[in-house]
Amino acid sequence: MIFDLDGTLTPVRSVWQYIHEALGTWENHGSRSLAAFLTGEIAYDEFARRDVMAWHGVPRSRIEEIVAGIPYRPGAQELIAALKERGVRLALLSSGLDILVSRAAKELGFDMWIANGLGFTGDMVDGRVQIRVTWGGKAEHVGSICRFFRAEPRETAAVGDSHGDLPLFAQVGLGVAVNAEPPVNACAHISLECLDLRELLPVLSPYLPVVVKGVPK
Repeated sequence: MIFDLDGTLTPVRSVWQYIHEALGTWENHGSRSLAAFLTGEIAYDEFARRDVMAWHGVPRSRIEEIVAGIPYRPGAQELIAALKERGVRLALLSSGLDILVSRAAKELGFDMWIANGLGFTGDMVDGRVQIRVTWGGKAEHVGSICRFFRAEPRETAAVGDSHGDLPLFAQVGLGVAVNAEPPVNACAHISLECLDLRELLPVLSPYLPVVVKGVPK
């Protein structure tokens, strides 16, 4: 099962914007770069580069402090723990930043993760960003994730909340939209509005492995 992070497992829909707002760079930098990208004026890699350049020279400790303030949605930890108990293998796939995604993957117990890399030199943001997951580019990673788990796309589910997850839904056997907007819900196999992510468990249960004496079947 492939999970999105921003807006799905956390209430913060963009770690990029969250960092901008914490550093006071959203109005003069982040919002302008986003507008330029959405209107097609700049490509995604330039959009990401401009975002990161606005943080040039900020200490790693400050960035880590900011993202440490991002909470999980209620029930997120319990949901992931329950899925693991049912034998589900878990991937975290995000167009956000690795400084948050790696932390979440470790804390929640994901088997693997893929996200964009924030560059540091001498423990300072150096203006570089390694683009691994573009906006709308998540489907490009389905093959490598399935190979990692020795699974087929039809045996794979994806859980997300935004338009960036739609190409992913189209590539897997089960697309699950959580707390998403109507156009995203319309493209998912299952959609659910929930205050607590544990509400997903009974919805997903028919699709999960059956555990017999502690062994998934």
